[in-house]
Amino acid sequence: MIQNPAYQQMVLDTFCTALEDASPAVRAKAAEAVGKIGDVAIAPILVKTLKDTSPEVRRSAIQALGQLKDEASIPHLLAAGQDSDNFVRQSVAEALGNISSDAAIEALLKLVEDANYDVRKSAADALGKIGSEVAISALLKLVEDSNSAVRWSAADALGKIGSEAAIPVLLKLVEDPDAEIRQASAIALGKLGNENIIPVLIRLLEDSNAQVRESAVDALGSVAQ
Repeated sequence: MIQNPAYQQMVLDTFCTALEDASPAVRAKAAEAVGKIGDVAIAPILVKTLKDTSPEVRRSAIQALGQLKDEASIPHLLAAGQDSDNFVRQSVAEALGNISSDAAIEALLKLVEDANYDVRKSAADALGKIGSEVAISALLKLVEDSNSAVRWSAADALGKIGSEAAIPVLLKLVEDPDAEIRQASAIALGKLGNENIIPVLIRLLEDSNAQVRESAVDALGSVAQ
């Protein structure tokens, strides 16, 4: 951390100049560096960079805004969620998760319907971080996603939110052919702590996958507490 205000301003001015560099790689690195300063007062600089012509630079600016955890930047991130670049939209979901504000939920509920599975997965992860029951309906749909990584994140998010409304869907997922999904379901059920799911967790101890059995034991321990 720079203690001298004059030097701090000098560095910030240098980063601002670098954000105008001809090289996208330099501009991206400058956006990343601005985020590391950690002062929400500089968020407008990053918001301006969201309109950069390079997807790489836009991603760096979005990630930096996520680091700053500035709720005032959420409307700008919402607009960036319409970006044509898949990785940019994924970064938006991740940044909104880092901000972890209920104000971000509206944008994330749109991103869970994105055509790109990485974006949907990151949106589910972000909703799990925020932990609002408002997201339950969307996540219940997402556990039926065609992509196993998305289903895993949706199940994990439901467990983090902790609503018993998710139990029927999670019980269905313990029969999923993908071992990672069965494992995620066991972990999520354990977080809910409902003793009525104990027989299901015991049955998972007979699963062919060792990691599923291990998670079932761990989940039983959580329920027993």
